[in-house]
Amino acid sequence: MKKTLAVIFVLILSAVLSTAALAQNNSLAFFKIDADLNQAGFQGHQSAKDIGASERVGFAVYVKNVDQMRTYIVDFTWDGGKATFNTDSGANVELEERTVNGVSCTLSETNVLGSVASLGQVNEAGHYTITSAKLGGSAGNTTDFGLIYCLVLRTSATFSASDSFEIKAHIKVLDDAGAEKDLGERTFYVNSSVDVQTSTWGEIKNQFKD
Repeated sequence: MKKTLAVIFVLILSAVLSTAALAQNNSLAFFKIDADLNQAGFQGHQSAKDIGASERVGFAVYVKNVDQMRTYIVDFTWDGGKATFNTDSGANVELEERTVNGVSCTLSETNVLGSVASLGQVNEAGHYTITSAKLGGSAGNTTDFGLIYCLVLRTSATFSASDSFEIKAHIKVLDDAGAEKDLGERTFYVNSSVDVQTSTWGEIKNQFKD
């Protein structure tokens, strides 16, 4: 009996330790995007309509259920002939007196990590990526939605409301040990919306992942 109890205790302890280890690997972490840049926090909008020439368009990126985030990588791709990266983008939402997605914005929202430093970026036609990190103090963690980046593009001078394009957002987070968690990819729609009938099952799962 004592031997049986000892075995059961070891199994329970192993399960507890395994669960704790998984919790430190951001195993439950995910991200979503939001086009409502005039209201703090995640609202759930993933498209912008009636966007014309030389207009700002974009969204905020929010992570959730990260238990240890020291560094994150945001990677965005789009049709470089239809829009260019705009310097209103950044780790915080700072859009006072800017019109984005057809709405005059006054919002200022701070990154969930507070102050972050860039560890490198790539800015080329149709592609922007940046690696950012909190250099001091404890790593970030949040069970609620926390802002990590605001992407703003400007449409080309020849773009019109009858044109459309998509922005792909791919996000990764890293813990203190440098262990990387790929949070997957989501799509933002400019002058269009997701078509469930024509989307692949993988795309649908990415869009509605909880």
